[in-house]
Amino acid sequence: MQDGVAMIKPRWFRLLAFLFLAALASTAAAEAPFSFAATPGQLPKTVIPLHYTIRLQPDLEKFITHGSVTIEVQVLSPVNEIVLNALEMEVTKATFLGSDSAGKPVELGPRLDADKQTLTLPLPEKILPGKYRIALEFTGKLCERAQGLFRVKYATPAGKKIMLATQMEPTDARRMFPCWDEPVFRATYALTVVVPAQHLAVSNMPIERQAPAGDGLQEITFQRTPPMASYLVVLVSGELEELKGKVDGVQIRIITTEGKREQGRYALEVTKKVLAYYNQYFGIKYPLPKLDQIAVPGGFGGAMENWGGITYNERLLLYDPATSSQSTRQGIFSVVSHEMAHQWFGDLVTTAWWDNLWLNEGFASWMAAKTTDHFNPDWQVGLSAASVKSGIMNEDARSTTHPILKPVLNESQANDAFDHITYQKGQSFLRMLENYLGEDLFRKGIRQYISDHRYSNTTTADLWAALEKASGKPVNAISVGWTEQPGLPVVHVRTACVDAKQVLTLEQERFTVQDPNAQSLQWQIPIACMLIDHPKAISFTLLTDKVVSLPFHDCGKVIKINAGDAGYYRVAYEPRLFQALQQRINELPALDRLDLLNDVWAMVEAGRAAAPAYLDLTQSLRDEKVFAIWNQIISTLDIIAELERGQPGRAAFREYACSLLRPQLQRLGWDRKPNESSPDSLLRSRVITDLGNFGDQAVIAQARARYENFLLRPESLAADLRWPVLTMVGRYSDRKTYDQLHELARNAKGTEERQLYYHALAAALDPELGQLTLPISLTDETVPQEATRLVSEVAGVGEQPELAWDFAQQHMPELLEKVETFRRNGYVPSILGSFCDSARADELEVYVRAHVSEAALVKARETAAGIRLKAALKQRELPAIDQWIAARLANRSQSTAAK
Repeated sequence: MQDGVAMIKPRWFRLLAFLFLAALASTAAAEAPFSFAATPGQLPKTVIPLHYTIRLQPDLEKFITHGSVTIEVQVLSPVNEIVLNALEMEVTKATFLGSDSAGKPVELGPRLDADKQTLTLPLPEKILPGKYRIALEFTGKLCERAQGLFRVKYATPAGKKIMLATQMEPTDARRMFPCWDEPVFRATYALTVVVPAQHLAVSNMPIERQAPAGDGLQEITFQRTPPMASYLVVLVSGELEELKGKVDGVQIRIITTEGKREQGRYALEVTKKVLAYYNQYFGIKYPLPKLDQIAVPGGFGGAMENWGGITYNERLLLYDPATSSQSTRQGIFSVVSHEMAHQWFGDLVTTAWWDNLWLNEGFASWMAAKTTDHFNPDWQVGLSAASVKSGIMNEDARSTTHPILKPVLNESQANDAFDHITYQKGQSFLRMLENYLGEDLFRKGIRQYISDHRYSNTTTADLWAALEKASGKPVNAISVGWTEQPGLPVVHVRTACVDAKQVLTLEQERFTVQDPNAQSLQWQIPIACMLIDHPKAISFTLLTDKVVSLPFHDCGKVIKINAGDAGYYRVAYEPRLFQALQQRINELPALDRLDLLNDVWAMVEAGRAAAPAYLDLTQSLRDEKVFAIWNQIISTLDIIAELERGQPGRAAFREYACSLLRPQLQRLGWDRKPNESSPDSLLRSRVITDLGNFGDQAVIAQARARYENFLLRPESLAADLRWPVLTMVGRYSDRKTYDQLHELARNAKGTEERQLYYHALAAALDPELGQLTLPISLTDETVPQEATRLVSEVAGVGEQPELAWDFAQQHMPELLEKVETFRRNGYVPSILGSFCDSARADELEVYVRAHVSEAALVKARETAAGIRLKAALKQRELPAIDQWIAARLANRSQSTAAK
């Protein structure tokens, strides 16, 4: 555990809890282990693919793809038709080749169903179980949206060029070639592509053969893959460069566009470290002969764990020491660790269906945090993970939450499954479970799980079975409530002195925010307890009932619950105990200080505490130096700043916020010190950004001066200061400065640089400049994904939601046309999310239903819940906040006058 907190053996009550749970384990409602027949999905399970032989020839002038595929299939029961997936393509020929090469080919009449995204092949007669082959010829699209095989236009010193890349997850392999595009249908793939002779082409496996194809083209065939899901197929082709390395016999490459190879050196070193670490941790070595990390200059915003060929938006992979920030450096380590974890959890062992997506994403998120912390303990990753956990707990308390295991019925729901509950709640629960079981037993279970299910599919039940077998503890009984129920608990804490011994009473209930009709639920909660005088001595109990009382040390000792902040629950202390904790908060380890701070603000959001209670607590932390704690305070100030927009108390709030943050800038200074810690570098950037946002004139003047020097000497502006300085300059820009930033954006050489300049444009507070930024979203000036995001950035960082929303409504069809399916449901909510008016929440839901789709309402309702919460806080808490700040400022004025 972090901060030197160690686990000790639990007390006698843990044994009782174990025996009680063991009795319940056999009757607890839980998901079933993996079964192919029982796995959800839309395709019939009467025919399964065994092997695909694919040939593709993209046309980079007409932006189409000519292709063919021969599929070897296993028929499991008699059928008179074969159904698979295909979308946005024309199938020009379909042939049934029979069960062997001697069979006579039979032409079929393919039927495409765009709504169901299927291709049906009626057979001339019913065929019996056995192995057969079908052959298809087709023509597909090469669009700019990151769906299937897509094209990316990017700038080079020689002008604009085009490369190809793929994005298949969750349901877009069917856009590149007809296939069984559900994760349970594992098969092998042999891919051949015809691409320009100057291209470097990359797929899952090494090249088997390569030869000229005439007319300036080349034909490349890749080796056959292991059995895998269709969403893991990758193809990248372009005028690319490579940086090579080797670890444990595996060839590693960082692949970039021209001139950026050296920016991949940091990622190469990260890959070497992480691959060796994962080989050891999982107990099974990476099974492919090569691992490529591929930087794509646009097209999509994240990264994709394609087996053997991971793709990244280049901002998440490339690091230039002269221009890239510490935040970028840390992000690269984390994202690379996440995607590489998928090579085992997701690729070697694959979730059976998208309702179990958290097995892939929650685990990879947890593993990334663990790995990043292992190699970079000075980055305080445990504190960052705790902040992430608290953020998702805030969402999980609302009426729009859902269980980690959520039914997925169609493609739209599969896209929606990639959310914070899947990633961050999954990660946080695994952290709590590992903390309870112990690192060694947890890893033993993970190794068993991967060994038992490699090259196969699983459900959550399979993971619980492996962990339960390894640990001897009732993992399934504990875990069901956390993965199959929505929400989270709050644990109420009371103490009493009985016969000179302190009796600790713990009582749980569901913790909710603006959800009065929430179902009453109960969890089995691993509770970590400590005495504030002995923070390294942590005891565990398992809260299985609604209420439990137990002896805990001598009377008068101050107790902290959720010691080490690994638990996924809120804590509400009786007033006397909370006051004792607040008075001694600076004696707590950093994780526990952060936990207390997060819990108090959560109580404010839930209406269980008043905002001044939180503000009082921050006063106790004015001398705090830990980044994660200040990050929590600043994030809360940002929420209050939203509520104060247009309100009479705004000026006083901004004055108070600046007075709170200025001492940190005075401590840190503007320039990095020798041997400065990474968290201090991040804190400097965050403090400067918010001081600028709150109108600190000295900070704004300093940012402008550094910007003027930057225009003359770009190297004069430190990498860590570029984001806060340029965003601030954009925020307060006039037309001349705006035009300068726009020119810098158009001439940017890389994705990180380009995104920064366009973000600075969107941050402009001047409505006339906002009106210049919004139309860029409709052009091809930058990549479509970044262009369409400008609308929500003008609404948010530019503080002009009305302007942005009016523009969006006028141009919604054009905007949605540029948004890939993966982001479509969340696009309109991203624009309206900056409002604090409950009427806008209603408007959001009505608009999405009428103009986007019924399927998009899930995301709309989630955002609407956030808007309504802000509206409630504004009405309920803002008067008390203004009163508290007025008193604080008056006291400060009196103190200054007295001096």
